[in-house]
Amino acid sequence: MTDTPTETAAEASAQAPAAPRANVAFAIEIGPLSAVVGDLPTVVAEFSLSLVALFYPMTLAKKANVVVTELVQNIVENVAEPTSDGAIKLAIDERDLVISVSNIANEEAYAKVRAKIAALGTPAEAKKLLAATIRERRPQRLKGGLGLIRLVAENRFTLSCDHKDGRLTVTARYPLEG
Repeated sequence: MTDTPTETAAEASAQAPAAPRANVAFAIEIGPLSAVVGDLPTVVAEFSLSLVALFYPMTLAKKANVVVTELVQNIVENVAEPTSDGAIKLAIDERDLVISVSNIANEEAYAKVRAKIAALGTPAEAKKLLAATIRERRPQRLKGGLGLIRLVAENRFTLSCDHKDGRLTVTARYPLEG
């Protein structure tokens, strides 16, 4: 037995030699969303960070953490039907990190999300939109709404959304190469 502290998974992965890229995926379904009594976004995001850090650099694990936090928070805050469920999926392979969330949403909610995502454009366009939004909201410091913009502008994710069978799915994709 030794007195030295146990090294964390993140520290071990930072020191580990480069390994072949792993395929990692998980899916979580939670329902009903009205039963959530704790900080679901943080719990799922911290799990994502720990899992991705076992196989990939911490910088990528932190990106996964940021995206999962934002997208799961959006599900929790925008529950259309309290008895419905939410789903979170993360998949990473040698090409992409893909994170998606889905929940019940009507056509109107889908149209709003689709318009927000379309307005983001490229990372350069999203950076301009982020700066303008921050300036515009300076008097309302506590007003949110910057999360999706930041995913594109600062973290360089590509966002998309889809609406099938009454479910809204938002997907964030980050290419690992190029």
